[in-house]
Formats: sequence, C-alpha cells, structure tokens
Amino acid sequence: MPPLSSTSENATPAHPLLGATFRGTYKILRTLDQGGMGMVFEAEHVRLKRHVAVKVLAQHLAKDALALARFNREAEIISQLQHPHVVQVTDFDATEAGEPYLVMELLSGESLATRLERERCLPIVDAIRIAHQVSSGLAAAHAANIVHRDLKPANIFLAEIPGQGVTVKLLDFGISKRAGAGKGLTGEYDILGTPDYMAPEQALGKTASVDHRGDQYALAVITYEMLAGRTPFAGDDVMDVLRQVIAAEPPELTQLAPHVKPEVAEVLRHALAKEPARRFAAISDFANALLRASGASLPPPLEGLAAARTMPAGPPASNPTAETAPVSAARYQTGTQAKTAADVNATTLASVVNSDELGKALDGARQAHGMGDIDLAVNNAETALSVADALASPEAQWRLESSRTLLNAIFEARLGSLSQRMVVLPPTSHKKLRVSPEQAFLLSRVDGGVTLDEAIDLSPLPRQKTLRLLVSMMRQGLIAAE
Repeated sequence: MPPLSSTSENATPAHPLLGATFRGTYKILRTLDQGGMGMVFEAEHVRLKRHVAVKVLAQHLAKDALALARFNREAEIISQLQHPHVVQVTDFDATEAGEPYLVMELLSGESLATRLERERCLPIVDAIRIAHQVSSGLAAAHAANIVHRDLKPANIFLAEIPGQGVTVKLLDFGISKRAGAGKGLTGEYDILGTPDYMAPEQALGKTASVDHRGDQYALAVITYEMLAGRTPFAGDDVMDVLRQVIAAEPPELTQLAPHVKPEVAEVLRHALAKEPARRFAAISDFANALLRASGASLPPPLEGLAAARTMPAGPPASNPTAETAPVSAARYQTGTQAKTAADVNATTLASVVNSDELGKALDGARQAHGMGDIDLAVNNAETALSVADALASPEAQWRLESSRTLLNAIFEARLGSLSQRMVVLPPTSHKKLRVSPEQAFLLSRVDGGVTLDEAIDLSPLPRQKTLRLLVSMMRQGLIAAE
C-alpha cells in the first residue's frame, strides 16, 4: 500500500496508538493510511525532531507466523535497496506490545494512480520520465535478484523532494520475491498482483516462473495507460481481464493516442509480448528503447508534477481516491454474488436506511468481536457493508474505510488462522449452488489445498472482498478449513 505521504487525502478517526512513543524514539502523530496488513502513521523522531512514516503490522496479525514473515521480508528487501527511486527504510523493530513496525522516509506528494484518476493521461514527456525513473528503481531491485510482482500506479509515488522537484519512489515490496529462491511464502500456481498490470505468466498462476520480465511487462502496461488513458485490457470482471491478459492482443496504441509515435507503440508492443523471452532482456533496455523512440531528452524534474495535498479532518466532501487500489478497481466490485443471510436488497434498503444504521452495524460488529461472538460480528459486518453499498455516499465509504482493519479482523477470525489449509468440499455438497465468477476462480485455486494466507494472495480482488467471499463460500459449504 502507498503509505508514506504526509498529504494523503484519506483521513481516519483517532487510533489508540496516537500519542504513543515507540521504544522511546518515535512519537506517533497522526494516521496516514490503512491497509489489509496494518496502519501507517506519521511520527516524529523525538531526538532528531525529524518526521518519518511508521508502518505497523495489524495487532491481530502480529502473532501469525506467515503474516509476520511477509512483513519481515518487506523490511529486509526494501532496506537492501538503497536507491533514490525506492522508498527508504530507516529502522525496523517491535512496539512494547510486540507489534512489528517499519520506519520509512516520509514523502509528500501523490501516487501515480491519483494523478491518472484526475488527469486520465499524461503528456508524453512526463510519461517517459516517470517510466525511466521507475525502470531505474526496478533495475536496482533486479540486480539484487528481487522481483516486485505488484507494480501498478498505486505503488508508484510522485514525491516532492525539496530542491529536486518530483522524484518517483517505488513502494510496497510486500509480495516481492527473490528470483530463484523457490516457493518461499507462495506456491507454484498462486496468482499475485493486480489483473490489469500482471504479466500473462502471472495470470496463469505460474508464480515460480515470474522473473524480472514480469515487472517489465507491468511497466509497459503503466506506460501504455499514461499515454492512452486506459490499460491495454479492460473488462467487466476479473476473469474477463485475466483471459485477455493471457490470450488477447492489446489495441493499437496509435489508435487510442494518435499523438504517440509509431516507434513508441512498437517498443511497448515488444515489452507486452505474451512470452517473456520475446520481451527486452532487461528493464533498462526497455527504458532506453522507449526514450530513443520518443525522441525526448530527460528534462529537469518538473515542479508541481505531484500537487501537494492536505489531509481532511473528517469525511471527504466527494468520492475519495483510495490510493491502495488500482484506478480501475471499481469494476471488480461487479458480478453476481452468492447471497448470505446478511445480504439485503439494495433498492429496498436505500429507501429506508440512513447513516445511523451503518453506525449501529459497525458498533455491533465491534462489540460482538470484542466479546468473542464471531458469528454475530460477521453478521453485523456484512450488514454494514450492505448498508454502505445502498447509501453509496462519500461519508459511508469513509466510515467503512475507517473500519477496514476491524472488518478484516472479523472475517479472518471467522475463517481461522492464516496458516490453516483451505480445501474444496466434495461436489455433491454444492452441486446445486450457483457461484459467482469470482467464487469459481477462488474455488479453482483452493482446489488441492492452500493456506488461507495463500488464498488471499492468489486472489486479484481487494483483501476485504476476498475475505468476505471466502466467508460466504464457507457458509455455503463450498470450502472448509482443515
């Protein structure tokens, strides 16, 4: 998740850690972001009087071996990449309560996802310069045998550096891997990444075969999007996008962006080849070919490329931009969902509910979770999500975002430990049930037995949606935990 901006547009309510001082060194000042793995805060180094970003692993994950291993791996990987285009880690420790945390440089600016959401496409000079800086950071990672595997606009931060203008910073190496390191924390046929930007070999689930050329493919998709205002492949649901990534050819860039030179389109076509062997040998080769084809020289950083943002004190007045999700993430909320006991007809609900109903459901979920009544907590959590969908207001979405950690913890508690294995139940137990495309996809990957943590990883859907689907599938008797 993009955690490091001191000018994030999304605010969250007061957190229990606010005001705390970790290890007598980092005083927590305010929340910056909230993701599936935990919270990110702005903090002050009490002796140096320097502000930093502190990423804290969610308390309910701190004792889970797999989640802790992923968090530790992210700290290890980023700390080894001392590069101007990779966010810098300055410390790694655990709070007095045992919650692991990362300390990183505090950035001011916005993600590329936010800028694309606002402007749709970029001037070619900006696009080429951003791609070139991203490739520089990736080249450093690849030289250390590290593959990012989740490159997307939300993980590319346009940081305002005093005296330097805008500098690209690569974020979120949480699902990175060392090339040739074996299965590690993921399996041979897991899917990791975001569908719009994943390489065909990733879409096929062949995680072990994904190398630096997968990152090259993702950067080519992002460059295509910066120039054309859309990704090469678009669809109504995840499966449609995955099918296109695997088998379809991208639309001609020059048809979508006539101002782009054919030579640039040809370079991108090369980097978007379905077979990794047909792409450029290295990410730097791709970046240099792109630069030559564009005929552009790299100008000094443009002042104001990433406009400063201020954090609102309360719910946003319009739809917030969620930097932790890709620009096109909204379309992944479509598809016929299998009904649960808590699902409510949205049309009817919209006419009778108000924000008080949402507050009651969230309070009920929090109280039930605190008392250990997980089934009641799940019912309240699902009711809250259904009410928020019906309200379809910025305030409702803000309140959901503020409770994301709670809702995820409830769904995870219902499913069990992240390390336990999930299995598909015999077909006779669910042969008459109709499942959504997303459920069918998860069933195909769970078949054969994977851990809950692996099931979350292989899902291209947002973490909360994946957890909710898995809970629904367990209730329907489609899957079970061993």
